[in-house]
Amino acid sequence: MKLGQDLLYLSNADIEACGIGVSDVDRAIEAMFAAKAAGTAMMKPKVTIHPPDGAWFLATSAALGAPPFAGVKWVGVAENSERGLPHIAGLIVLNDVTTGMPVAAMDARWVTAKRTAAITAVAARRLARADSASIGFIACGTQAHAHLAALGPHFPLTRLRAYSRRLSTAQAFAEHARDAGLDAEAVEDPRAAVEGMDIVITSTPAVPPPDRFLDAGWLGPGAFAGIVDMGLPWVIESLTVVDKIFTDDVAQAASEGLPAEKPYDGEVADLVAGNSPGRENAKQRTALLFAGVGVADIAVAALIYEQAINKGIGHVLPL
Repeated sequence: MKLGQDLLYLSNADIEACGIGVSDVDRAIEAMFAAKAAGTAMMKPKVTIHPPDGAWFLATSAALGAPPFAGVKWVGVAENSERGLPHIAGLIVLNDVTTGMPVAAMDARWVTAKRTAAITAVAARRLARADSASIGFIACGTQAHAHLAALGPHFPLTRLRAYSRRLSTAQAFAEHARDAGLDAEAVEDPRAAVEGMDIVITSTPAVPPPDRFLDAGWLGPGAFAGIVDMGLPWVIESLTVVDKIFTDDVAQAASEGLPAEKPYDGEVADLVAGNSPGRENAKQRTALLFAGVGVADIAVAALIYEQAINKGIGHVLPL
């Protein structure tokens, strides 16, 4: 490839062929948050477009000093279950920071799933109890699978409860978890996937907008909630029972209008840099209210690009 002359295109299959593991993504996200805390990772809040009777469209942009890449992710979000299409789909364009030249375009599905779960894992290592053994999932799609894979290496998980709008989806996820050695059960009441769980992950689809059916009062003492769905299914007033709530970016959270009834206790970057103590005792209820940071997409996309170049994966297109 020649800078300024060629562009590398990577399909979802190409990205999977790169063989990047959970720990690789974890390290990239940890390094990104350290850079964010140091002021060497830059991003802007999302731009959102919602045409009447159409999908939601989101654009995020960010730049990193190391690895030296900038980029944008363009995503469409729609209720596609009846069409047999993904709920979330998009593309990432990656640019060289020094010259500004585009170097790659890639499918966004793998990156979106893995970077989201890695953000939760980085936060959970500071906010969840180290002995957390039970985990509950509200929604059992792509993010549930990605989060189970990301959190499993860090916690002694033995028990899982799964709730989804379609019981069959929860049952399939529970079967997957049992194959991984967990005591896993699909439940028909969402409270059963929250109450008594050490870790709770909620990733309810934003389209169509869900009812607010989750009560933070169901969280037991010492629980950690990874609220991946921007808090959409949670009763806003109930979040006041959570002792500490962090987000991945305060400006992004404000632009999204996330349901915080009290000030955030900090960002994930503060936890990584040691500027915030995170969990301080075994009884605290803690949460990550996920806003979605574009700089995480670029950190993982850069990792993929470098691996693809090293392995000769992808399709080189002329600019």
